[in-house]
This record gives sequence, C-alpha cells and structure tokens, in this order.
Amino acid sequence: MAKKKVPVKYRQKAIMERALKERKAPVAPPKRKIDWKQWFKALPKRIVKFFREVSHELKRVTWPTKKALLTYTIVVIVTLIFFAIILGVFDFLFIQLVELLGKI
Repeated sequence: MAKKKVPVKYRQKAIMERALKERKAPVAPPKRKIDWKQWFKALPKRIVKFFREVSHELKRVTWPTKKALLTYTIVVIVTLIFFAIILGVFDFLFIQLVELLGKI
C-alpha cells in the first residue's frame, strides 16, 4: 500500500490521525475481590496507624509564633475591611446609577 503524499502544512495533523487509528483502547485491570473478613480484621490497625502518622506529621509542622500570628490576623482583618469598603462604594454607585437610569 503506497503512502499518501501529504502537504507539509498538514503533515502533523496526518501523523496524529494515523496515531489515533493505530492506538488500541485501554484495557481495564481486572477487579480484585475483597476479603471482607481480613478487611474488617485489619481496620483497627489501619485506624491506629492513620492517627499515629497524623500526630507524627503535626510534630513536624512549623507553627507560627504568637507575634507572627497576631501580625497575620491584623493583615487579614485590615484586608477584609478594605475590600468591604470598596464593595460598599461600588454597590452604592451602582444603585445610584440604576436609580438614575430608572428616572429616564
């Protein structure tokens, strides 16, 4: 079978179309059966392991100092107040604009 001549500007598209035709559909892995007795038997161990790992990770966390926490809190509150004022001003302006357009 002779290859079809493809112009240069469409060559990439032709390559992709050929690859799509040759690609096989993915095969799903076979489902494993769950041994429910073993699963329930191992559940308490897995729960204990989870909480042990959580406590281990929490020990590695770098907690902020009291001063840093206070600084971050103040920054968040000031930012909230700033955006609340901006939102209030825009809301007031849009209400005035709608009322003005309603009178026309």
